[in-house]
Amino acid sequence: MTLPHPHLIALRLAATVLLSCVIGQAGWAAAWLGGDPRYAAFHQVGAWVTLAVAIASAVLYVVLRRSAGAVNLGLALGVAAVVALQVALGELGVRGPHIFLGVLLAMLATALTSWTYRHQLPDVPDRGVDAR
Repeated sequence: MTLPHPHLIALRLAATVLLSCVIGQAGWAAAWLGGDPRYAAFHQVGAWVTLAVAIASAVLYVVLRRSAGAVNLGLALGVAAVVALQVALGELGVRGPHIFLGVLLAMLATALTSWTYRHQLPDVPDRGVDAR
């Protein structure tokens, strides 16, 4: 077995960490909404961590856009935008839309991870020495 190209490894790592942050946020929110107010602080700090990871991931996807492909690039930018909107809604205390958008965000982050892991680099013609 050979390792994937380093670009794919970086993209897959970014998607996995981002999905982990989103799932972690859902867990903190569930604990808080389940009646334990101590988890509100974890959810609030986690929001900023998730936003930082989402922005860093989006930047990585932009930098490696040729390796990432159009679908993955769009998904990464979409996740970053939705996370930013989530932070804004959370700061404003708009709970209903925040919770609903959180579910959609989990689906979007899952799609990014799934598409990234399935993605292969485009075939690039060999520009080496002609082997005739």
